[in-house]
Amino acid sequence: MSGQNSQLDKIEKEIRKNAMEGKFDKQLIDLNNDGNDDVIYSSTCAGDPKCISVYLKVGEIYKEQVNEQCSQYNIWTADDKKLLYLNLYHCCGESPYISNRLFEFNKTNASLKENYVLTNNEYTEDTSLLTPYTYAVNPYYAKVTFDNYNLRFSPSIDKLSKRVRETFTYACEDNTNIIAKIKVNSRIKVLAELIEKERIWLFIEIESNSIAGKCNPVNFEFKNQKLRGWVSSKYAERE
Repeated sequence: MSGQNSQLDKIEKEIRKNAMEGKFDKQLIDLNNDGNDDVIYSSTCAGDPKCISVYLKVGEIYKEQVNEQCSQYNIWTADDKKLLYLNLYHCCGESPYISNRLFEFNKTNASLKENYVLTNNEYTEDTSLLTPYTYAVNPYYAKVTFDNYNLRFSPSIDKLSKRVRETFTYACEDNTNIIAKIKVNSRIKVLAELIEKERIWLFIEIESNSIAGKCNPVNFEFKNQKLRGWVSSKYAERE
């Protein structure tokens, strides 16, 4: 026990050195259901984000599994597993896009289960369906058959209202909800479907290399980060 405390003392000394005003929060929680307390440290980094570090207790040693910046974090429980959800806003909280990352834990390490960017609802005045009401039990893949296909933050082709137009000024085309253009023949992952006004909308996830041109909100510099949004099913062929 003394060896474990000594290790945590060293970890906390380093965290305190890098934290604003030397302050940090410490949470003891069994993340992988092995009966041992693991540790989550959070502190304010340079700028506004939090710095978060997660240590799993593996045998008699605490091993760091996550070390990132985030705006906030939450812990969910699903199927008797604990999931760590992190989100990060660009530029000190002033960003039309949010990075979302979801980690799952086993006995010895953490694995990244989701890693994507989503539009920030504060910039759409909370008036848009940014995510579906329900997700497909079995997601599927499709191929885009039209070049520069519009990816939208909401399932609508209507022009933005005056109120939303004043806050969301980051569209690929003025006065629209278009956040990216998708290259022809790109493979997209369909997470949900929505029928609205005789049109079938697909809520999708795409790789950053499927985005055409300069209109690209995926720039959080996380490796392999994807983008989520809505497309019409008209030019999407199911595999």
